[in-house]
Amino acid sequence: MATTAVPMNVSSHRQAVRLNLSRKEQWVLHHVVLDRIELETRDPEDTDPPPLRVFHAFEKLNAHAKTESQQFTFTLGERECLYEQLRRYAMEPHTPECDRTVAIQLLPRLANPMRRGLVCNESG
Repeated sequence: MATTAVPMNVSSHRQAVRLNLSRKEQWVLHHVVLDRIELETRDPEDTDPPPLRVFHAFEKLNAHAKTESQQFTFTLGERECLYEQLRRYAMEPHTPECDRTVAIQLLPRLANPMRRGLVCNESG
């Protein structure tokens, strides 16, 4: 499955993506991002450090875990990282089927938010 990268120019960094995530979707994303962060600890010799955007996305997911809110705002760069990590997770043979189902349903919502009218200004 090929992915299309969105060019990250200056205006892209100011844009944000709003997503409503169910508790199951939040849990799967949290698990996937945490696993990516911990991968470097488990295998530092063979693993590049995750991009800073991965840490930012994790902080947002983690902060929402303490609230009842289901609306998240991610930058386009964070969304790209979430998409790529979730895509890999969905394709792994050891991924539990219940997580794979959630991941597969969430991927299109992460794939191109501009077409779905989910992009807003950071201040908006």
